[in-house]
Amino acid sequence: MSYEFLCKPLSPWQERAGDYGDVVIDSRIRLSRNLKNYVFPQRASDAELAAVFAEGRRMTPLLSAMGRGRYAFIDLDELTPLQRELMAAKHFVSAAHITKPVSRAVIVRDDGAAAVMVNETDHFCIQTAAAGFDLQKAWDDASQIDDCLEQKLNFAYRDDFGYLTASPSITGTGLIAGVTVHIPALVLMKRLNRIVQGITKFGFAVCGMYGERDEYIGNIFQISNQITLGVSEEDILGQLRKLVAQVVQEERNCRQILWTNDGDTMKDKFCRAYGTLSQAWLMSEQEGLSLLSDLRFGIDAGVIAKPAQLYEGLLTAITPAYLQAEAGRELGDTEMERERAAVIRRMVSAGDGAASLPESL
Repeated sequence: MSYEFLCKPLSPWQERAGDYGDVVIDSRIRLSRNLKNYVFPQRASDAELAAVFAEGRRMTPLLSAMGRGRYAFIDLDELTPLQRELMAAKHFVSAAHITKPVSRAVIVRDDGAAAVMVNETDHFCIQTAAAGFDLQKAWDDASQIDDCLEQKLNFAYRDDFGYLTASPSITGTGLIAGVTVHIPALVLMKRLNRIVQGITKFGFAVCGMYGERDEYIGNIFQISNQITLGVSEEDILGQLRKLVAQVVQEERNCRQILWTNDGDTMKDKFCRAYGTLSQAWLMSEQEGLSLLSDLRFGIDAGVIAKPAQLYEGLLTAITPAYLQAEAGRELGDTEMERERAAVIRRMVSAGDGAASLPESL
């Protein structure tokens, strides 16, 4: 198996601009499914885990036969710890999935937009992504994978509860739909809390992608549903589309106000971020995320002449897993900051987010 798809910060599906791309980074779908005659992975025996693992391997050629791309079955136990960390950094697997790699796997499509985790919290977790605001494409991909699996596998389902899952909070549809947004203007103008309160009333959540508790770094958030029982997939997706459209409009309005009232200050903010990113010798992850937010804001405003994909590539490239893969070894704190700054300088200079790791990975 070639791990070439791990070598680049951007997966093929991320290389094109999506709808509402000035605010929306991507749209994602997660579907949880379990086999009827097996215990959930966290309580399953080694034999049961191995049996589900074998079912995942058996289904891989059938997924490829759907005609939307070639799927590869990757045994997590055959990867090095560093390769597993890279898989998590690129969102093919979760951090929890790689902690116990035996009888765990991921089935990945060659464009990186679709993956199926085997024996994570649930037996099968379908994950799909689409660039920009395109929930329909992500949903179509996930639904097709789900239908393919369900034709051959007996999923745990009840008429009164829907799909049964390891976590009661996602029983029913088993669907978590999320849209990732970059909303620096709403944060800068202190309007985020009002937005969050409004979204929460509809059974959706707004979570910062980086930082802890009330500390939000990089102004990147995901809006996703919290209710999966008693609603249909169409209800979830439809309401999410409306909420995201409102957030996009609010963010654009705030950007216009900031630019109109103090364009020089905003331009200075963008250019200083670009200057630091292109010249710094040491860079912490937190500082990098903050400066990258300003860089992306400047790109969207037309001040910084770089493609938006540069920003998305850098979000992966500054992670510890990616940096240590590029260095070929574990790094100390100072070494990590030096390597992060070097990667940023190189990618900002190249301008397209296409830097890659050695082919030997």
